[in-house]
Amino acid sequence: MYLYATLGHDSLLDILLLLNSLFSIIVLGALGIWIYLLIFLRRSFLVSPLIDNGNNVVEDNELISVIIPARNEERYIQKCVDSLLKQNTRNYEIILIDDSSTDSTFKIMQKLQDNSRIRIFKAGPKPKDWIGKNWPCYVGYLNAKGRYLMFTDADTLHSSNSIKDSVNALKREKLDVLTAVPKLKYPNLIVKLVLPILSIFMFTRYSPMRVNDPKVKIGYLFGSFFVITRECYEQVGTHESVKSEIVEDGALGKKLKEEGYKLKMFRGETLIEAFWARDFSTLWNSLKRLIIPLFFTDRTNSIIMTVGIFLLMGFPFLVIIYSVLLLNFEGGGGLFGYLLLIFSVVCVISIFIANYYQLKKACTHKTLYSLGTPVGCIIVSFSFVWSMLTTKNNAKITWRDREYKYNNKVNI
Repeated sequence: MYLYATLGHDSLLDILLLLNSLFSIIVLGALGIWIYLLIFLRRSFLVSPLIDNGNNVVEDNELISVIIPARNEERYIQKCVDSLLKQNTRNYEIILIDDSSTDSTFKIMQKLQDNSRIRIFKAGPKPKDWIGKNWPCYVGYLNAKGRYLMFTDADTLHSSNSIKDSVNALKREKLDVLTAVPKLKYPNLIVKLVLPILSIFMFTRYSPMRVNDPKVKIGYLFGSFFVITRECYEQVGTHESVKSEIVEDGALGKKLKEEGYKLKMFRGETLIEAFWARDFSTLWNSLKRLIIPLFFTDRTNSIIMTVGIFLLMGFPFLVIIYSVLLLNFEGGGGLFGYLLLIFSVVCVISIFIANYYQLKKACTHKTLYSLGTPVGCIIVSFSFVWSMLTTKNNAKITWRDREYKYNNKVNI
């Protein structure tokens, strides 16, 4: 009413017309991007390579070292090791690295070492500038004897062919490193609602189609599962080359691709299952982990990414509310008001369809959860915006019961 009295009816209508035009352009742009994402997602599922059993070309004298860093993994480490002990291949070792756990992880490891395949080590205190799981991975490498190194997480479950099939594929295609997109496990409702919508972006940006294209600079490794030759790992600088990166798998994959090593990404949902987040706390910190490190290395791109995510995921839902309210305003709707409502509804429908399709193809949980698409979009958008608004000269992320402080560089 104040604006109405101050500006007058005609002036207010002009402002609303301008807003409607601007919002329509943004929503139509978002709709175009969602259509592109859906098309790309479909193509990626269709053409991304699967790891098959192929011919059994693994030679018995070529030892494979499976390296598992673990910090406070008492709930998962036993199941992970059990799945690895059921492998359909013979010549492999399992190296368990305790990363200063404060729970019973190391005690469980000690019980497991009765098996001759298993050796356990304590990573000990991290040297200066080492963060995350880089140090325990490096300690695992120092104690590994194999020509091939498989890095996997302590909460990952393996099929009986994960070692044999992946190493066969590595050798058959003469690769330096191989990684696979795991079948993600969603343990609770909030994770089931949020992560699928985020996976659309992750699986599009880091799709095997992109990673495997030599013309595209994008390289990526899934920390839950990658196999690399010892020679390649040493030449690229081991985990020491990314020791200060909290998203070490992405950084190492990027480095491998840039330096010209033969990296290939496969779909691996038939081989491995892994967590990306276990509860709301780890989910929230995982989202912060995506944007805050980028903010301190490339502030402009981090802001652009945050604004883009908001306009794609949160804005179309807000515009529907705005449009409905606008149509109840005398003369404020008109043709442009109705068009804006139609555009925003179509855009939101496209978001639902993309999320439904991703759930259907990934087979992680029921497609019924696609009805929670608005919740996922709002939480992802809000987490990015909140991280940007609250991050000035410093920020912190809690990860695996450790706090990482950012102040233009990472401190532990």
